[in-house]
Amino acid sequence: MKYIFDFDDVLFQTGRRRYEHMYPRLKKAGISTHDIDEYYQKVRGELFSMKKLLAHFSLKEDYYEEMMREIETFNNEELLKEIKKLGKSNCYIISYGDTEFQLDKIKRTGVASLFSEIIVVQESKKKMVEKICTKHKDEKVFFIDDKAENFKDLDFKKYPNLKTILYTGQNLESYLQ
Repeated sequence: MKYIFDFDDVLFQTGRRRYEHMYPRLKKAGISTHDIDEYYQKVRGELFSMKKLLAHFSLKEDYYEEMMREIETFNNEELLKEIKKLGKSNCYIISYGDTEFQLDKIKRTGVASLFSEIIVVQESKKKMVEKICTKHKDEKVFFIDDKAENFKDLDFKKYPNLKTILYTGQNLESYLQ
């Protein structure tokens, strides 16, 4: 069996990090939560990047290191414990976003070594998910994502080996065996 994991809000607690780590630090710098939310909603579909956010609010680029500090504390440790049992050759990450920022987050979290391939896309995940299904056509392929919209265009007839799991924080141990 092969497993494809989304990064943000599956392997990495992005929402929790935003509220517990990013917002308080930006608030100290004089940026209101409302302004941050407004900016984030505006650019989310345009590939969010921490460096672009800092530039938008005229904060120095060296502030980036402050924002990225302690990033690994927001890993989904419960899920990563299960992934370690699966083996690197069975696990993939497909993440949507700004390539530089996504890869930097993944590297800093320390999870990269658990995955055979890390793919960052700027559009639908469909093409890459189906490519992995083709490569492993004789095995079940589980695609775990927190957004149901990432499942809607998948061709389950062409890829009967593909199974999806909508991740809402539940324990995935029973699926990952």
